[in-house]
Amino acid sequence: MSTNENATVEAQAEVVKDDKEIPSLVDAIFDVGTAWAEYGIGYGKFALESSAKVLEKTAKALEQIQERLKKDAA
Repeated sequence: MSTNENATVEAQAEVVKDDKEIPSLVDAIFDVGTAWAEYGIGYGKFALESSAKVLEKTAKALEQIQERLKKDAA
């Protein structure tokens, strides 16, 4: 048996590019971003509606105080 100490071993690999994988990843990221945007806009709408209701109640209370002050002054 003889051994070859200077022998080199080459590894060969084939890179397979799957063009379908990249767009699906981009689509998935886009879908997640769209879902978060939809959630955020819905929550913002809810917060604005709640604030509007509180402001309306506050405005009515101020109107009642104004009317009482007018009656007291008369």
